[in-house]
Amino acid sequence: MSGTTFNLAAARRILHELTPRTAVLIGSMTDLGISIPGSEWTVGEAAAHLALGAELYAQYAHGIERPASIDRADLAGSRRRKQAERMTRGARQLGADLQLGIDSFLTATEGRVAEDLLPWHQGTLPCITMTGLLIGEQLLHGYDIAQAINVEWPIGDQPARLTVQAVLPVLPALVDSEATKSINATYELAIDGGPRVIVRFPDGTASVDPAAGTAIDCQLSGDPVAWLLALYGRVSWEQLLHTGRVRVTSGDTALGKAFKQLLRNP
Repeated sequence: MSGTTFNLAAARRILHELTPRTAVLIGSMTDLGISIPGSEWTVGEAAAHLALGAELYAQYAHGIERPASIDRADLAGSRRRKQAERMTRGARQLGADLQLGIDSFLTATEGRVAEDLLPWHQGTLPCITMTGLLIGEQLLHGYDIAQAINVEWPIGDQPARLTVQAVLPVLPALVDSEATKSINATYELAIDGGPRVIVRFPDGTASVDPAAGTAIDCQLSGDPVAWLLALYGRVSWEQLLHTGRVRVTSGDTALGKAFKQLLRNP
């Protein structure tokens, strides 16, 4: 991955500084049943998801490969039940639970290097990637909650960039196999200020590699916050192209317009 490189110290600092802000946002909610625009979730479900996710990542960071809280035979049902149960604790405790989970994760990963592998679901992920994903969870679900309760939720370029860096290697798992089955295209994704990667879509699959003089069919550029909101499906791809926050800077314009259709949201 070219452009800016992963910086675990910066990611840890951002996660440490972001979490109290997210916890305050969650604790300020007076009605956990408010629906999130464009989502099936309520603000309470989003907050419970954040708290449970922080606890899960902390367990992984402590070396627990199969946390007892996960029923692998019924993942979706298990998560819904856990969210509903956690919501009964109320907004303030949900915020506190998020803070405790993140503190535990940061303690467990103190002294780790960026590429140290940690358990993650049924595989492993580098420590820097898990840290970036935790930042992204708070940025995006914080954004959702803020939209629903009509408060501001600014997202800075550096936190957004770290999240995008974390999610780019996971893109092959997000391929929409139906949408890509007849596609054979090579894109360069150039996030303003880095990173830059090559994403290939051959016959229903995808691969992500460093940008290094490879022949491409389409280059897409844009600011890191726009890429964050696009990859996670919070703002429509068409809107970002129309406003110029994401741009087709070279190659096939039609491929540029179709890019986000090839991927499911994380």
